[in-house]
Amino acid sequence: MRTSQIRYTVLILALLVCSCAVEINQMIETPQVNPTPVISSTSSFPVAQVPVTWAHLNLTGKLVYLSSAMEGDQLTSTIQILDLTTGEIATIFSVPSAWTYYATLSPDAKMLAMSYVPPRQPNAPSNRSLYLIPLDAATEAQPLLTPPTSDDHYTQIEWTPDGKYLYYVHYNSQLRLEGLLDPVYDLFRMNYPDGQPEKVADYAFWPRISSDSSRLVFIHVDPETAKNELFVANADGSNAQRVVLSGPQVPEILDAPIFSPDGQSILFSVPESSQSYQPHFFERLMGVQVAKAHDVPSDWWSVPVMGGVPTRLTNLQTINLFASLSADQQHIASLSGEGIFVMDLDGSNLTQLVSDPGVHGTVSWIP
Repeated sequence: MRTSQIRYTVLILALLVCSCAVEINQMIETPQVNPTPVISSTSSFPVAQVPVTWAHLNLTGKLVYLSSAMEGDQLTSTIQILDLTTGEIATIFSVPSAWTYYATLSPDAKMLAMSYVPPRQPNAPSNRSLYLIPLDAATEAQPLLTPPTSDDHYTQIEWTPDGKYLYYVHYNSQLRLEGLLDPVYDLFRMNYPDGQPEKVADYAFWPRISSDSSRLVFIHVDPETAKNELFVANADGSNAQRVVLSGPQVPEILDAPIFSPDGQSILFSVPESSQSYQPHFFERLMGVQVAKAHDVPSDWWSVPVMGGVPTRLTNLQTINLFASLSADQQHIASLSGEGIFVMDLDGSNLTQLVSDPGVHGTVSWIP
């Protein structure tokens, strides 16, 4: 019975990979180069080396990102670090039969907090829980916050730039509003390391915090219409204001917002208006819920914090968009359905860094 299930899973995953190929309409620089594995004397995991074909951009620092791949008949979840100067890709975390959904780095880049579904254990629930691991050593993940029941899950965890708080999203898989496909998402925060959770916003997900830790941007789901709305608020959730979008086509689905470096505008992803939400079978297979359109081909847009007509920044039509700002605040690193690319703040000069369809979830840019 177990062998049949494994074969079925592998077949479904293979079909999924074929069906999720997305054509990128906007030109992205850099040829596709497969990483060359090498053995590192300082890591228990293999290290890959890719040519630094982006050297002309003078990028510095490192990118920390999530990736998953089939190894034999098992799906293995990894956390990897790309050194933008040397092209070295190091693996710091690798677990078979697990799923890492979301990760965030502490401001000192020493700890990583993540939403993680560990390998299934007999008679044990498979929750998305919050875990911590050190960034500089290969080690097991340590629980940070465990859901109270098997139906409760914690996702989309974000560290504030000042290091004082961790924001995260909670949902209960059995709690849904009438007419809504997704569960009810609520936004919480807790003082790090030992504070008590406090609710910041109802019907909210995709939290990101401004560079000065004073403001919060998130997506709010209108419980009456099920439409996504862009909101900004004080860091504690007070004075929440909807960012009103105007123009001929106001999107009903928005994802993955992030403040611009100066805090005056918001970057977010939007699918084409003709596209509807489609659940991603791969994530459903792993018991993972997704919030609205993250797996629908989308593009980056921006809008002033005070609202207005959104400006389209890219013409990619790719899935899994998630952005991170460079330390010098001159570039944006973005996940996509094809890997990781970098672009200028206005969406120009797109350059491929990592070609890997297994990349997913989040990317973080550290000095």
